[in-house]
Amino acid sequence: MISFRVFAEIKDDRQVVLDMPAQVPVGEAELVVTVEPRSGQAAKRRATSLADWAEGNAEDWGDQLSSEDVESFTGRSF
Repeated sequence: MISFRVFAEIKDDRQVVLDMPAQVPVGEAELVVTVEPRSGQAAKRRATSLADWAEGNAEDWGDQLSSEDVESFTGRSF
């Protein structure tokens, strides 16, 4: 994965043209776009708790995960 930060001015037409760096390989790729106002331009979002985030982003994994799976990526056994 190649990661880089770009600053742009968003005009009324909401279009931004992005030239990729030379080290980006050609072919299909997934681009993830996050739009954040520059420092001092807008008030920060209200902070939420990790529990609120987890509840809002939870998925029903059913029987797809076992306690061994959880231990493998958390280091904690259940």
